[in-house]
Amino acid sequence: MKSSFPRPLSVPTVLALGALLAGCGGGGGATVAPIERDCCFVYADPIVLPAPLVGPDPLLARQWHLRNTGQTFGTPGEDLNVAGPLGAWALGTNGSGVRIAIVDDAIETAHPDLAPGFVFVNGLFHNYRIGAAPGSLPLPYWLDDDHGTAIAGLALARDGNAIGGAGVAPRAELAAYNPLATNYDADIADALLRSNATIDIYNNSWGSPDNGMLNAAESSFAASIEAGIANGRGGKGSIYVFAGGNGGCYLRSPADVCIAENANLDGYLNKRGVITTCAVDDNGRAPYYAEPGANILVCGRSGTEFVGLTTTTPQSDYRHDFSGTSASTPTVSGVVALMLQARPDLTWRDVQLVLAKSARRNDPTDPGWVSFPGLKDRHPRYGFGAVDAAAAVTMARTWSSVGNSAALQSCTVARGPDAAGFPKVLPMSGDANPTRSVTDVADLGSCAITRVEFVEVRFSATHNYSGDLEVKLTSPNGLESLLANGRRCDTNGDGVADDCGSYDDWAFGSVRHLDESAAGQWSLSVRDTDPADNPGAADPPNRWTAWRLTVWGR
Repeated sequence: MKSSFPRPLSVPTVLALGALLAGCGGGGGATVAPIERDCCFVYADPIVLPAPLVGPDPLLARQWHLRNTGQTFGTPGEDLNVAGPLGAWALGTNGSGVRIAIVDDAIETAHPDLAPGFVFVNGLFHNYRIGAAPGSLPLPYWLDDDHGTAIAGLALARDGNAIGGAGVAPRAELAAYNPLATNYDADIADALLRSNATIDIYNNSWGSPDNGMLNAAESSFAASIEAGIANGRGGKGSIYVFAGGNGGCYLRSPADVCIAENANLDGYLNKRGVITTCAVDDNGRAPYYAEPGANILVCGRSGTEFVGLTTTTPQSDYRHDFSGTSASTPTVSGVVALMLQARPDLTWRDVQLVLAKSARRNDPTDPGWVSFPGLKDRHPRYGFGAVDAAAAVTMARTWSSVGNSAALQSCTVARGPDAAGFPKVLPMSGDANPTRSVTDVADLGSCAITRVEFVEVRFSATHNYSGDLEVKLTSPNGLESLLANGRRCDTNGDGVADDCGSYDDWAFGSVRHLDESAAGQWSLSVRDTDPADNPGAADPPNRWTAWRLTVWGR
């Protein structure tokens, strides 16, 4: 579909800001609130876009994530397989006809590399900023409102316009929402469902703080994801892509060793229907900030402290230092757009399966890779591997759909609090159990699911310091999902351990068991990782009170 953004072919484009200004309290004309130029971005009234040009993108050669030739002294070929002679663009895909919503802090929709794809239609943009005029654009206001613009550029910056670089899906259409301008739960929930009949992909390069704590998502978020995968895109389901977090070294031990948090501690990332993405660099390896997690599906490309990604930034400018899983997420969203151009009928389940099955085993000699006959190799930091755009598009073209949410099967077993053996006392130092662990089994012997797609574990326990607990799920095949690791939480940086939160029906998610059979005995083990841990005489004993296993698949 051609963008409805008003752009004449040979004269400057003028946008009257009477109803479009994104400034604080922004309106137009005499109603525009004064803007302090020493603190905030300022946009002309009206905004004038330069006449569009045609020609090679001057920064494309710097974009190693699209085609890595060694230009950053990385490993040639360690890229998304997009721009090379055998890449996804060479297969005839560029994202045309697919809409990506950037859900973030602000998006400079007037940037000359983003404006060509921006869909200037009511409902496909919304400004949540407090005091914003109805119908105003979600443009940057504060000087640190630069995140969403960088995200948008990686996903869909226009190609062949003789400026900047290109996005992974350079002809995809841009929808723009800025609920992070308020961070209100209601605004985030609203943005995730806006125009979901016509928006295909919602990119979310944000999440909970990386502090080792149990950071729960609000119920409105979970409800939006459930509604989106059930009803979005005419019942095929909205595609939600999320950043896997930057907590790979959120804290250092007294011995100066990195302590990593687990992506399953972020309540936005452990939900069915969410594609949790990791990051790999220009050598195909995990950056220092990479988090492990059984909920991680695939990795996009991102930078390190030495090499960044080139993308758009406010004031019609560009940057070359963007990194983090914030950056890898839109590279995955862009690949999904290429897949959906090739096969618009793919459901949200199909998209996740194609991404996983077409991913490439990066960093192949790393000992973290686990193989099992008949299943895709998997790594706790890399998921099923690095996204390969050409392979994903090729697989998508001949993929046999597994159906939408209505076709998804599930099996559930609840253990505790009234089941035999519950509550279970968690062993402490000095107890007879030297491993300080306890295990329980959930029997899914009668479950008819032969190919698992997602597993949820709901876990409840009382402990004087929940960060000591390691939680691990083991399938009937003996494959393990590490759901929580032992860790320390220090939210204020004072070197004193803080409360990590309570395991009160906490939901863990896992895609690690993709394509396994659900039938059989699944075991959950809980271990106290602190050898010196012991509650005080006045404290109640640490107890595992309940858990529930739900497996979804076909």
